[in-house]
Amino acid sequence: MAILENRVQTKNNLIELSKFTLFFIRKSLVTALILLSCFLLYFSYPKTIATFALDSLGKTLSLGTIVYGQSINTAKSLYSMASYFQDLEAENLQLKLEIAYLSKTQELASSLKAENTALKEILNVPQNIEEKFVTAKIVGTMMSPFTSYAIIQAGENDNVKVNDIIRGTKGLIGRITETGNNYSTVMLINDHNSRIPVITENSKARGILARQDNNLKIIYLQEDHNAQVGEIILTSGDGKIFPRGIPIATVIKVKDREAFVEMLDDLNKIDFVVVASNTE
Repeated sequence: MAILENRVQTKNNLIELSKFTLFFIRKSLVTALILLSCFLLYFSYPKTIATFALDSLGKTLSLGTIVYGQSINTAKSLYSMASYFQDLEAENLQLKLEIAYLSKTQELASSLKAENTALKEILNVPQNIEEKFVTAKIVGTMMSPFTSYAIIQAGENDNVKVNDIIRGTKGLIGRITETGNNYSTVMLINDHNSRIPVITENSKARGILARQDNNLKIIYLQEDHNAQVGEIILTSGDGKIFPRGIPIATVIKVKDREAFVEMLDDLNKIDFVVVASNTE
């Protein structure tokens, strides 16, 4: 690739040299004609000869100017054509460089894909997990000290089923508890009846996410847990309703065997949700 780049630089240097040579010739010709005119005007004798010489010189200069102008125009046309083909060659060389780079990138991607497939086979990871989902609009919500639910515009006609999970823009916000033909009810995760098995992302502390005393908490943590403020909590996969690894909230306070959390999604600012059902 370095050789191709050097070829482009060399061609550009030749073009600049041609420009300078053409400019120098033009200036030299004009200077010589001016000096010759001055000599004939002041040193020729007698007047008749000087006049004749001056007229001849004027005609010659006029003709020379025309010829020179045409020569310059021709040279410019040739130069423009050469520059055009030079640009094409430079572009072609640049494309070759990009193709070489993309070929290396493709080889690396193929190598990584093969390595990833081999690792999945070693770990016995399922290769094809199909996730079916529907995007639905929230048409109404109810949040009170006693209940928290939402109505979405998707139902049995959209293959929505009870216990399908509901995701917002950042994480889990609830699950389907009742379905109609075109609408469904969603129990939000901050409902008093909601119970979700969770695990903290870094310390791997397990517990149950629930609402108590108007606070969203992780309860039933072990005595020796190491949950930390700022950790993301995820679904643990226990209970067979929520798949493992869905983000839900952030730990904002830890007290004894409880951890206070804050949802990743602001339920008051969500207009659309994703209804998802994992099937193997």
